[in-house]
Amino acid sequence: MLVPGPYTTSDKTRAFHHNTFVADLHADPLLWGRDLLERHARGHVDLPRLLDGGVDLQVFSVVTKVPRSRKYDNNRSDTDTLPLLFLASWRSPATWFNPKERALIQADEMHRLVEQSSLSLVLRRGDLSNDGLKGLLSLEGMHALGGREDALMELYSAGFRMMGLVHQFDNEVAGSAHGIDKYGLTEFGRSLIPRMEALGITIDLAHASPAAVEDVLGLATKPVVVSHGGVQGTCPGPRNLSDAQLRSIAENGGVVGIGYWKVAICDASLNGIVAAILYVIKVAGIDHVGLGSDFDGNVAAPFDTTGLPLLTGSLLAAGLSGEDVGKILGGNVKRLLGCRNRKFAKLDTKWFTFACKLTPNPSRQAGSKLSARNAQAGLGQERY
Repeated sequence: MLVPGPYTTSDKTRAFHHNTFVADLHADPLLWGRDLLERHARGHVDLPRLLDGGVDLQVFSVVTKVPRSRKYDNNRSDTDTLPLLFLASWRSPATWFNPKERALIQADEMHRLVEQSSLSLVLRRGDLSNDGLKGLLSLEGMHALGGREDALMELYSAGFRMMGLVHQFDNEVAGSAHGIDKYGLTEFGRSLIPRMEALGITIDLAHASPAAVEDVLGLATKPVVVSHGGVQGTCPGPRNLSDAQLRSIAENGGVVGIGYWKVAICDASLNGIVAAILYVIKVAGIDHVGLGSDFDGNVAAPFDTTGLPLLTGSLLAAGLSGEDVGKILGGNVKRLLGCRNRKFAKLDTKWFTFACKLTPNPSRQAGSKLSARNAQAGLGQERY
């Protein structure tokens, strides 16, 4: 964090924030093996701080491989820095050199977190209406499938409902914006898109190469997300979205989650976050922007999750209406996850209420609990 908490804002802003549905499309706290039931002085996210920050939905991203170089423009896929981390955090030896096993053990840890707390796990559309704090599992990079189509169902059965095609290197599914070749969808990748949509897995285009973004948007029949990143219009960079990409994502009905760190927004401050959000609104429209912090993703952010009311205050101070701020904070994400297809994802709020059973800016209520055993029970039932 650039500025440690606690953070202060006006009572009026805090009341508005805590009475608004708030969603963060990307955070990586599961990777590090911390006890997320406890409040910590390090990192950005744990359950006590999520509650303090007024978060209704946190997407818990699962990282399974990180290259040694971690360059922003040309990473190879043949190195891996995570074996030592998984060894040091006392995880099973099966995870030390196997990305899929790393994904599965982090999913298991998420289920245990649900069983031991008021956090509930989103497995189907109806779960978005659960009271209190909700979590959704996302896979950061489909290299974890190991090129095997059956691994998709295995990860779905483990509770994953969002999947990023790539992370920091090219893989068997698609090229990465940070890869060597930066190709589009492979034949294997093309075969997975309709299967993911049929299962109700939201496709995440964060880190994808421009060719892969174009290929997916040409095939997708449901809204996609770019869970965390920035835009070329305020911060040029290899993974930040161009105006043309923003317009294509809007046409798809998708949502772009704006990140909080320097490479995403250049100015890693509240002003920088707001500037990027306003740029997406200008190019793509108010219905296509949300929050994608990348908290706990080995990035420096201007606040931890308890500081989110500061961002709410900055958005209101920028002259945005309460309705529009509600869409940015989480209304757009809830709408997207609640919609069956991109036709409904582009309709106005009146029709969203009818087609997706959503209402703008729903109030937060007291927590509830969903057993992790429902992961298997979700198969064959109502999907996104």
